[in-house]
Amino acid sequence: MRRRRFLFCIVGVGAGNTTRNLAILRELDSLGPCEIRVAAQGRARELLDRHYHTIPLREVSYTKSGDFSLFSIVRSNLGFPLRFWQNMQQLRAIMINYAPDVVVADSDFYCLRPAKKLGLKLASINNSAAVVETIAREGGLPRQCRASYRFVEKTDYWLQRRYPGMVLCPVLQEMEGLPEKFVQIPPMVRPEIEPLTEPGNEVVVLTGGSGIDTSRIDLTGLEGQYITVLGAHLEHVPSHAKQAGFSLSVMEHFRRAKVLVVQGGFSSVSEALALRVPTVVIPIANHAEQWVNGWWVERLGAGLSCPDPARVSDYVKEILKDYDRYWKAAQSLSIPRDGHRVAARQLWEWANGGASGQ
Repeated sequence: MRRRRFLFCIVGVGAGNTTRNLAILRELDSLGPCEIRVAAQGRARELLDRHYHTIPLREVSYTKSGDFSLFSIVRSNLGFPLRFWQNMQQLRAIMINYAPDVVVADSDFYCLRPAKKLGLKLASINNSAAVVETIAREGGLPRQCRASYRFVEKTDYWLQRRYPGMVLCPVLQEMEGLPEKFVQIPPMVRPEIEPLTEPGNEVVVLTGGSGIDTSRIDLTGLEGQYITVLGAHLEHVPSHAKQAGFSLSVMEHFRRAKVLVVQGGFSSVSEALALRVPTVVIPIANHAEQWVNGWWVERLGAGLSCPDPARVSDYVKEILKDYDRYWKAAQSLSIPRDGHRVAARQLWEWANGGASGQ
């Protein structure tokens, strides 16, 4: 069999894109002879370069001020048009020289037009369809998230309908009515994540790899609890809290969790639900997708969505006060943990001549 070539184009502001792509890449390696190259920026470039040949793209960040708003994004990216054009030209040259069988975009918009113009098979990993359709069907979106919804999520959904031939759309529950090219797959969590069958004795906090909106997280009201913080260093914590820093290997800490506290990235929420542990979600302010992810945790009964990072302690205490109910709800979930395998098989079959989505 001819060696199949995959080019992954990844914009990883946080760590969620990194963990899911690392799982997919390792699964592709096990399916047959293949060659993988990665073009990435941000946290994804930093972490994936330890495992795969990674070509750095020019950096484009959400924000340098630590908050997420339309103003902060624009202010932080005044040079965005030039960097966008430069990254697009760089990826076009890579595609011509490398001639991949499949180009895979994960939060990367630079590769969409070059791949389509060159007639290459283009897949993406993207759940904007689920976000937009959930908000359209369920409503309730807070006013402060509407700019993100209109200018980020709906634009993203339009791009996904226009450019890729196949969109791998991770969802917590299957949705009806999505366009055919959107292949709904289970969440992609780290392979070592396993459901807990007994609660631990710690409040385990996992902040996103981007560091956005972490400065306002306040855990000082949990003075009597064992606390471990994974990810960005937090200032407002009890003196006895353990700050373990950033790591891709988190299961050793998760095993001790009685309550999880996570920011609202899809990967973090997916792992929390796969662990079946009561969870407090802190969506990044003004972020429509993260609001939806917190909404899902509440709908499934597995925890609470906390709109104000300064009040996290109150939400943790609310779960602890009615712990049996939240624990039973979390334990009743059956979130598949093989999304990375499903994604890898879809990409492998497509590279070997299969129809998209088959």
